[in-house]
Amino acid sequence: MAGTWWHSDAVTHVLTALFAMGSWISVNCLWVELPLVVNVLPEEWNLPAYLTVLIAFGNLGPIAVTITHHCAPGRLNERLVIHVIQVLAVVASAFLAIFWSHTVIVAGEKRSLPFLLFTFVLSLVCCTSNVTFLPFMFRYPSQYIRTFFIGQGFSALFPCIVALAQGVGKVECKTLNGTDHAEYLPENFPVQNFFWFLFIMLSVSALCFLALIQRQTVSQQGDTPQNDSATAVAKENGEETHPFHNGGSPLSEDQVKVEEQPPVQTFWTSRNIYLLVLLGVANALTNGVLPSVQTFTCLPYGAMTYHLSAVLGNIANPLACFVAMFLLLRSSTGLAVMSLVGGIFAAYIMALAALSPCPPLLENNAGAVLVVTSWIAFTGLFSYLKVVIGTLLHEVGHAALLWYGISIQIGSLMGAITMFPLVSVYHVFSRSQECVDNCKMSLLTHLLACLFGMGSWVSINGLWVELPLIVPQIPEGWYLPSYLSVLIQMANVGPLFVTLMHRFRPGVLSETAVVYVILGLGTTASFLLAFFWRETVVVAGVPRSIALLVLTFFLSAVDCTSSVTFLPFMARLEPEYLTTYYIGEGVSGLLPALVALIQGVGVVRCVNGTQAMNRTLNGSHGAMTYDLQAQYQPANFSVDVFFFFLSAMMLVCLVAFLLLNYHPAAARERTKDRYTNGVQQKGSAAHKQKKWAEQNPMIGPYGGSDAKPASSFGTGAYSWTQVLYIFVILAWANALTNVVLPSVQSYSCLPYGNNAYHLSATMAAVSNPLACFIAMFFPIRSLLMMGALTVIGSGVGAYIMAMAVQSPCPLLVHETSGGVLIVLAWIVFVLTLSYVKVIIGLILRDEGHSALVWCGAVVQLGSLLGAVTMFPLVSVFSYFSSGDPCNTKCP
Repeated sequence: MAGTWWHSDAVTHVLTALFAMGSWISVNCLWVELPLVVNVLPEEWNLPAYLTVLIAFGNLGPIAVTITHHCAPGRLNERLVIHVIQVLAVVASAFLAIFWSHTVIVAGEKRSLPFLLFTFVLSLVCCTSNVTFLPFMFRYPSQYIRTFFIGQGFSALFPCIVALAQGVGKVECKTLNGTDHAEYLPENFPVQNFFWFLFIMLSVSALCFLALIQRQTVSQQGDTPQNDSATAVAKENGEETHPFHNGGSPLSEDQVKVEEQPPVQTFWTSRNIYLLVLLGVANALTNGVLPSVQTFTCLPYGAMTYHLSAVLGNIANPLACFVAMFLLLRSSTGLAVMSLVGGIFAAYIMALAALSPCPPLLENNAGAVLVVTSWIAFTGLFSYLKVVIGTLLHEVGHAALLWYGISIQIGSLMGAITMFPLVSVYHVFSRSQECVDNCKMSLLTHLLACLFGMGSWVSINGLWVELPLIVPQIPEGWYLPSYLSVLIQMANVGPLFVTLMHRFRPGVLSETAVVYVILGLGTTASFLLAFFWRETVVVAGVPRSIALLVLTFFLSAVDCTSSVTFLPFMARLEPEYLTTYYIGEGVSGLLPALVALIQGVGVVRCVNGTQAMNRTLNGSHGAMTYDLQAQYQPANFSVDVFFFFLSAMMLVCLVAFLLLNYHPAAARERTKDRYTNGVQQKGSAAHKQKKWAEQNPMIGPYGGSDAKPASSFGTGAYSWTQVLYIFVILAWANALTNVVLPSVQSYSCLPYGNNAYHLSATMAAVSNPLACFIAMFFPIRSLLMMGALTVIGSGVGAYIMAMAVQSPCPLLVHETSGGVLIVLAWIVFVLTLSYVKVIIGLILRDEGHSALVWCGAVVQLGSLLGAVTMFPLVSVFSYFSSGDPCNTKCP
């Protein structure tokens, strides 16, 4: 009776689950115990970064196993490898419990060498388990594979529950001298006891593996022909069987070796590749990407939300595996849909991390419920997906399970490589602080900053997009773009005057007054344009659109001067609002383009046209040729209405500026620096305690308040060489994005068709605010990254310029891929260089008010140099040839 009980299926399931539990329990225990460990070890919160690197190095184990399987198939004793790594894990966990807090002097500094060494050993064991434990399970029927995954879920759940019982991360808010601060409560039992728990769990896993081996040996000795009859009965009843499963008994080692070398069928089918790719993506998300941001997504909603998401998410893992034991989805489409749904939850979680410490619904219980539900759904869906893929690959063969483990490691490694620099190097995500109001930013102030930035260049952008409707109705015709370029450059007298005043008479010019004047002038000029843009005056016997040209000059002066007044004004607000301002500046190009699209500007219809050829003297006709001709469609509303829209936009900008000055919500967002007419007061606290802009050693060499200034520019955080480098890139980026490439956009796009032109114009306009929006959450201020993005953007810009030079017959002119490439090129070009401009703006904002004045001046200088270069090429020498959107003829 006892023997029957011992060899029952239930015992096999229990042993399998406990065996699987030992796969990743070591690394999971290390992660959950970090809040206590970092308080003792000298590495402090740099320890998670070291742990990530050590886990990545742990992939040496699976690499060695994989190479051995490939170069010497059948020679590796899988059972022996599992015994070795289990013994290694048990010994390492015991030593970890004893020596985890010991330190060693390395290069004159204390280092937790024992902790790091034993962590590497445990990481090596966990990584190697992916390519040994699962292939070993091929000896068992597929239902045990699902049990194995339940055990893997327990490897995350058990440490989490024990850590909760230990009291990891319990915080109490206390008030001291009128200030709230977080006080971490002592744990219920020490760290070494937790590591002894790990030792016990690993020992249980190793003993369960020994029991499985012993039962397998007995099962092989006791096999009888009854098994064949049992298999026949199972087939008759429609139960799942497999020719390699040998009924319900595990396979022998010889049978596995035979299976490792299938005679005919190849493993690398499209379905298997699809499953492995899906598996790699799932593990990248579940093992690398999302766990690295869990604290950022949950802690803003409170410690209870964080613990609930961790515990319930870990419960969802084995629960999903349990569901897979009874309900297995085999459809490739179904798996894709499940991945997509899980990806939506992952995207929401990632968005919360990016918005930390101020995610949405922070003051509402619905926010906490949503984030916990998202973690449960994300973990459950992808855990179920991994179990299904494991079951399907188990049916393929032993080698398939080996590649299953390899895919898990590759996916996890790619996720770690992606997130490590973002989290640990560039500190893209901001962690919520306990007992502190982390959300000081005002949504209203963000909106006002965006609307204020929108007024910077909306007038001139509106004029450019409206040109196809204006030029047929004025005497200047298509010479108007040339006049417009000249007027914009003449309008640089505005920023030149402001810059000289700041340089030679600082404090005399009232910045706020200048902004009021130019916004009032812009609103009035746009309004007057709606009435007088058609009016002409005879000059030297020739009718001229004097009203249009004069009002255009005023609008140009407004927009050019905004570069050296709007940006310095934004220095009065917190740095976060500068990025929002840049989003508004991007919208100043997007909004007129969208309205022009609705208006129907430049909509072309290709109609058939005929030409008579070889007409004879007696009136007889020769050959007839048929040609497509471009016929421009009438606009949906007039130019007058469009100018009224521009006037309304300038008025909105003026109102936003008023509110930024006087609304209480905006007043609370002012920096502690006090400015009078653009000059920082010497007695301000900010002046007494300057903060370096770059506190990351990867970005700038100076990070402390006691460091010697690198230059006299701004706060002195950058040397003059770095300052010159920043301004050269700023001028170059603005020359390309504001003048050089836009002046040849029609030449680069129209040969590919009218749709390609409109798509590139619209998507480029969308890319500008999108880049600013990305910079709001990922403000990577590395000068090296800035240079790399500039090179990429310039390279793509060179491709666009090459297509413009080859117009009307650029590369792939008659291919769909040509149009796709040119649209993508415009998107990437604007996206990269717009991001660079925002990052430079953020860097210079930290350098002070005058740095932003120079920022605006350099923006205008770059645009001026671009215009001086392109104007003669386009308008004087007619270097470029335009393509016909309907009838491009190329050899």
